[in-house]
Order: sequence, then structure tokens, then C-alpha cells
Amino acid sequence: MKKIAILSYYSGVNNRGVESWSKNVQDHVKGYQIDILNGSLALNPFYWIKYDLIIPTNGRFQSVLARLLSWTLRKPLVIFSHSGPGADDKWNLLCCPNTFVCFTRAQAVWAARFKLPWTKIEVVPHAVDINTFTPGTKPKKPVVLCVAANHPAKRVKLVSSAIKLLPGVKLRIVGPGQPEQVPFEKMPEIYKNANVFCFVPQPWEAFGLVFLEAMASNLPVVTSNDPIRREIIGNAGKFVSHPENPAELAAVIRTALSRDWGNLPRSQAEKFSWDKITQKYDQLIRGHHR
Repeated sequence: MKKIAILSYYSGVNNRGVESWSKNVQDHVKGYQIDILNGSLALNPFYWIKYDLIIPTNGRFQSVLARLLSWTLRKPLVIFSHSGPGADDKWNLLCCPNTFVCFTRAQAVWAARFKLPWTKIEVVPHAVDINTFTPGTKPKKPVVLCVAANHPAKRVKLVSSAIKLLPGVKLRIVGPGQPEQVPFEKMPEIYKNANVFCFVPQPWEAFGLVFLEAMASNLPVVTSNDPIRREIIGNAGKFVSHPENPAELAAVIRTALSRDWGNLPRSQAEKFSWDKITQKYDQLIRGHHR
């Protein structure tokens, strides 16, 4: 059985993007021994020697160490584009992984501009458990949900400013560092008790797993009008070109609240179900069979 090491320094401490992704891959991708190496193990190349495939997730010095070890032992190195378009992933591409995995086609177009000739670009989207996140009965009084960490790049304040222009609409903000922090196991109920999901991150946000969770709960999405978000959301939401303009964002939210979306959001999320995406992981791993 092929042994795979996912190097995730903060796993077991945080449960955010990279850490959540690492655990999901370990739980859903079958047929391989997938170990998550956290803490000091994520920075100790001597511990990585026994693995057939190395996947660093924290970038920078860790990516360099992983590249040097994989070259020395002639083992494949795979890096996923968790950082999104920007300096960190340019650095990851300069570390010359055998394969650089993007979560969207839009991201792959960007990465192709900076990769070296021997690095292969693959696209493997994030996935969602559509049995965990399911539709519920929507509240009668409109509730807009925003799930995001308390970080400037998440631009939660833009959503707050827009909601102030919508009398009678309640905003619920949930996430690390926010006043309301909810354990992951309670998140499905949070999504069920909302009418619209709104999150307007910076264009370099790599993906946004929360979009899939919201759509699996049959919530229409209001988000930034950029290539990555358009690819993820498709016809299951509305896009705003200038979210920093409260009136423009409020108008788009109002439109989303007034429309009958049917099952469009749920249908879009089903394209990203783990049943479908695990096949892509299997193809990726088999492509690095020694």
C-alpha cells in the first residue's frame, strides 16, 4: 500500500482551510495509507523518508525541505495551491514540484505562467460531504449567513456594511475569531437556518470550502465577481463586481433573497461531492506510482 505524508504543521490545533482539507483527504481517499504529520513532524525531513509521496501544505521553508528530500530520494513531490494566486504559490512553483495541483481551472491558468517546464499542472477541486450538509426549512424572516475567519482578507466588514442597508434582514457571522464560533459538527444546522450565503473574499482566495457547504445546504451564494468564484458557484448565486460598495452589495443580496432558486445550489454542490472528487485524487496518486 502506497504511503502518503501530508505535512500540515497546525493540524490538531486549528480546523481551518489546510487543516480541514488534510483531514477530509485522509477520511475520504481510500486505498492508501495517508498520514497527517503535524507539529515538529511536519518540519522533520528525516521522518518523511519512509513515505512514497510527500505533500507539504505550509509552503516556504517546508516546501524547500520537501523538495530537497524528494530529489535526494527520488520520490515525487506534490504541492496543492492552498494559498491561491500570489507570492506564496509562486514560491511553491519555484520549488519545482512534480505536480502542482490547483483547485480550479482559473487557478491553473495563473499557475501555468510561473511553473518550470518539468512541473505538471493538475486540477482537483475541493469536495463536500453532501450527506452531512443537506437542505433544511428556511427561516421566514430573512437571514444572511457569512462563514469566515476574522481576517482582513475575508472582508467580512463589507458584508456587515451592506446588511445595514437592508432593514429586516439579519446577518449571522460565524467563524474563527468571530463573536460566534461554532464546532464543525454543528455547522450543518447553522447553514440550514439561513436563506442566503454571502462571502466576498479577495480575488486571490484559493477556493472557499464554505461555498460548497452552503450550496450543499441549498443556499444561494452572493460573492465576488472573479474567475475562481464564478467557476465554483456557476448559476447557483449572484456576483458583485464592487463589494466594497455597500449599496451595490446590498442590492445583489436583496435580489438573491427575492429569487426562487429551486434546487440550483444543491445541484451545483453535487458536482463537488466526495464520490466524484475521490476519483480525481486516485488518478493523481496513481500517476505518481513508482
